Amino acid sequence: MNSTELSAIRDSLLLQKSSILNKTNEFRQEQSNQVAVSDEAEAASVDLANNISIHLHERDRTSLYMIERALGRISDGTYGQCECCENEINFRRLLARPFATLCVECMEDQEDLRNSYHQ
Repeated sequence: MNSTELSAIRDSLLLQKSSILNKTNEFRQEQSNQVAVSDEAEAASVDLANNISIHLHERDRTSLYMIERALGRISDGTYGQCECCENEINFRRLLARPFATLCVECMEDQEDLRNSYHQ
């Protein structure tokens, strides 16, 4: 992978990170601005909305962790290298999944292994 491609992926990761952090601030404000509800139906609706917000917030936290790991690998020069076989991960795969840590072949091997355990 050349430096231009790596720079494009790094910029994309930083943009995603910024977006998640902005959503986190909005989530915190939303949680602190809750008002009293007047009836049971409204309370159920607010509770459902809160549960959805919490679920989305948790998913964003997981993504943020993966983004941080990818940025760390960019910094230490190991980004794009498969953590299993140490071969280079295809650039198109990295564009689709910028926090991928495994090449397609190793990912398929792991999925096959997981599937064999669940049968």
